[in-house]
Amino acid sequence: MRPRAERPQLKRDPLGGLKTLHEAICMRENHDEERPAVRFARLGLVLAIAACATGRSDPNVSAARQSAPFRLASVRWSEPYDGPLGYPKGAQRASLGVDPRSGGETYYARFPAGSRFELHWHAYGEYAVVLRGKVTHTLGRESYTLLPGDYVVIPPRVVHGWVADTSGDVFLLIRRDGPADFNFVAR
Repeated sequence: MRPRAERPQLKRDPLGGLKTLHEAICMRENHDEERPAVRFARLGLVLAIAACATGRSDPNVSAARQSAPFRLASVRWSEPYDGPLGYPKGAQRASLGVDPRSGGETYYARFPAGSRFELHWHAYGEYAVVLRGKVTHTLGRESYTLLPGDYVVIPPRVVHGWVADTSGDVFLLIRRDGPADFNFVAR
């Protein structure tokens, strides 16, 4: 049996985010080192299973619908967001389910072209796959252009935000490790 390695101290930026995407991805609850391919395969599998979960859910999602495939083209979207607080004006969501043990939700999100989801952090991890569109994602101090098929892991308490490209709306599939909370930070 291999001895367990000490967890290295991570350097954080003034906003509380990690300095690099690599550091963010490598941050793990059990502090073990793991091959990246195994880690991403497990996270992808968790996201796929969570999307099909039949636990507690949004009242707009019927029990019969939960056991069928979810189709982006036919989901029931929320009313467009029309207020302040850092959420993108016009953004919508469609809940696919909530894990009854963790309270983590799986949902589709739609951000209108050119909209901005201000910098914020969550108490629990978040995982997102870009389904359509082009979005710039800020994670800690780094920004990345994400395209359809790209997957991002957002560790707990890491500052992040989204800016939808002006070329069209952005659609994401998002999964959370716990109940949603949005803690916005000053720019």
